[in-house]
Amino acid sequence: MDFLSSFLAVAEKVGLLFILIALGFVCQKLKMLNDAANKSLGDVVMYFVTPCVIINAFSATLYGKDEMLGVLKNIGLVALIAAAAHAAMILAVQTVFRFRDEDRRRLMRFAAVFSNAGFIALPLAQALIDTPETREGSLYAAVYLAVFNVALWTWGIVDMSGERSTMSWRKIVLNPGIIGVAAGLFIFTSPLWLSYGIHLPGVVREALSAVAALNLPLPMLMVGYYLGKADLRAAFRDGWSFVCIAVRLIVFPLLLLVVLWLCRAKGNVMIVSVIGMSAPVGATATIFSTKFDRDTGLSVRLVSLSTILSLVTMPLIIGLTQMIA
Repeated sequence: MDFLSSFLAVAEKVGLLFILIALGFVCQKLKMLNDAANKSLGDVVMYFVTPCVIINAFSATLYGKDEMLGVLKNIGLVALIAAAAHAAMILAVQTVFRFRDEDRRRLMRFAAVFSNAGFIALPLAQALIDTPETREGSLYAAVYLAVFNVALWTWGIVDMSGERSTMSWRKIVLNPGIIGVAAGLFIFTSPLWLSYGIHLPGVVREALSAVAALNLPLPMLMVGYYLGKADLRAAFRDGWSFVCIAVRLIVFPLLLLVVLWLCRAKGNVMIVSVIGMSAPVGATATIFSTKFDRDTGLSVRLVSLSTILSLVTMPLIIGLTQMIA
């Protein structure tokens, strides 16, 4: 696939996401959404929609045993790539962002490391890669998201709060994304250790698919809501905001792409890993900044401005990735 075709294919999918984001923006301006409603949407997505997406991806995909072993190998590769990438990003941001202002320092470190892997990268991987026969985009994005959540609830929460006591292994283990991956893998691998494997009843699969379908519109409405609240003029006046966003949207994704190319990673493993890395600043930056009394206004500006700029950067970087994958 040539670069222009790849770019246009990704741009079309990203454009779909931004139409839904625009709807959330309008809902905020018309006061049809408020903070409480947006938080409730986030809870629904986190605790119900995301696990259903993951379990549906694992249970709806049909492979022979040989193909299944290949997919499991790729799942392991994605997990390894995601773990190494997050470790490298954490080391890098502690060198780049060394402000005396504690709120600014901690927030920019967090924003540069943690992308919107759940609310943008996962739906985009679904849209670009999944087919009626296979769900490799969802499978690999779910594994990336599981590693992301481990990093989020360990280094992320400790660095943002400034207190090691805020880290809870119970929250890590019982995270909905982790539970979804564990349940999905249990179902997916069952043919390897059971005679016929585990097959969910048709009505359960239909229910999972129906809830999983909400993973596209609901998160985009939430992102649009935050965009509607942002003071973008202040964001454009802040040079360090552009540095943080450039690191998140351009530097880290391109570095990962180069490393994966040098390591000869190919196909959907490379594409999904770069999608996860190239997503804009995650909404968790605002959620955590509110929880720990950091600069919430700065977090909203970083999330919103990076989301707008990702309309250009994601098609470019993912299109290039698809061309060489």
